[in-house]
Amino acid sequence: MRDWVTFPDGNRGRRSWDNDPQRSGAWQRRLAQAWGGDERPVCDCRHQGQPMGLSVHRCLRQRDGRQVEVYHLARLRHQGALHHVACSFHEADPRRDGRGGYVEGVVRERDDGRIGIALRRGLRCLDVAAAPADPAQAARQGGGQGAVRQARMTELGLLHLLWEEAGLNGWTPRLGRARRRWPVVREALDRAALRIVPARNQTLSDRLAMIGYADEDGPALLRETARNCGDTWRILLLGIVDDIALVNWQEGQQFCALRFDGAGAYNLRVSAASLWHERVARRYPMAMAALAQPRAERAIRVVGLVTATVRVGVTQGLSLVRCRADDIALMEVEPDTLTPVSSGYELAIARALVEQRRSFIRPLRFDAGRDAVLPDFVLTDTGDPRGTPMEVFGRADEAYAARRAEKARYYDEVYGQAHWWHWDAATSPGHWPDFPPAHTRKDGDDDA
Repeated sequence: MRDWVTFPDGNRGRRSWDNDPQRSGAWQRRLAQAWGGDERPVCDCRHQGQPMGLSVHRCLRQRDGRQVEVYHLARLRHQGALHHVACSFHEADPRRDGRGGYVEGVVRERDDGRIGIALRRGLRCLDVAAAPADPAQAARQGGGQGAVRQARMTELGLLHLLWEEAGLNGWTPRLGRARRRWPVVREALDRAALRIVPARNQTLSDRLAMIGYADEDGPALLRETARNCGDTWRILLLGIVDDIALVNWQEGQQFCALRFDGAGAYNLRVSAASLWHERVARRYPMAMAALAQPRAERAIRVVGLVTATVRVGVTQGLSLVRCRADDIALMEVEPDTLTPVSSGYELAIARALVEQRRSFIRPLRFDAGRDAVLPDFVLTDTGDPRGTPMEVFGRADEAYAARRAEKARYYDEVYGQAHWWHWDAATSPGHWPDFPPAHTRKDGDDDA
């Protein structure tokens, strides 16, 4: 991953230093000096011979029980796809990304560099969920080729947007074991949430609380967000899910209970109507099958995003946060890197790429239909500025043949026959072709 930044005074630093306890202080001071200046920091990418400028944003965050100023970098408007695929400021072309599954305006770049979104269910408690997109209306609004584009973003789409904006759908060997520490993950997600605007004068960070182990600031941040939401706003809860189960209540009645990893330290209780257990099992069978296994035997981890109404009370002298879920979205991830996967075959490839110290990203589908052609992974260390697509064909039945041919035709036309990789997992499940070789950069910016 390329993340070097040159500041107006000529000093250079790496964006990843923000997550390095030894360097984060100096990194924040550099950003503070650049904030509001006449000249912009730049990354190493160039467009039409000119360096790519970056924007510095400032916000107030709660840390160690006090408010502090925090600065972060962002790409400029409409320039994400112009950055090299290995650059940490790269954003996929919407035509080759799950964001292309929405009608125009559902995801939009604002003049201030932030991202405006239109949610299926607003965050005000009085808002109700909008109906799914009507095919005829979607076609009139630019669906094209018979595709149904969504007029609103669901909770799953929002989870994908957060993961992508936080850079958690990409991996580079230099990250090491960082993503095993929940505070590092929370900080990345919070920076992403600050850029996402779901309503006027709101950022997603105002309503988002993240739950995880060994996070000293987490419980206080949850209580602060819950109190700010009150009876007016829904809260968004995000974390690694430990269990989703039906619980007997009274007189034969049941409810669905969701428990996040580490939730005990937060005094958090999340419940939903009993029908949600069946609904989630139908939507996310791979995730629910994993949660049904003992924790030590789970091959994947499950990330959950819950939209809920919230109440803060006191029980036996302790502050208790009770949430009633309106919707639940789940995403399966590789346990150590948190890279999203959607099958056991993809999990095997993700692990192999990590073992071979490769750099890659996982394109996310958002709410795009199954007809959208998205690679399972994209190698970012092969030297191709667009990256090298990787496709896992997990079926060999006749019904899938047409879909497979469509994907192959797309990759041949867009990238060229020799510039994409595939594995026929159904016919040779225990062996896959060698990965395309990595390109070693002389300046050492890549990790290959």
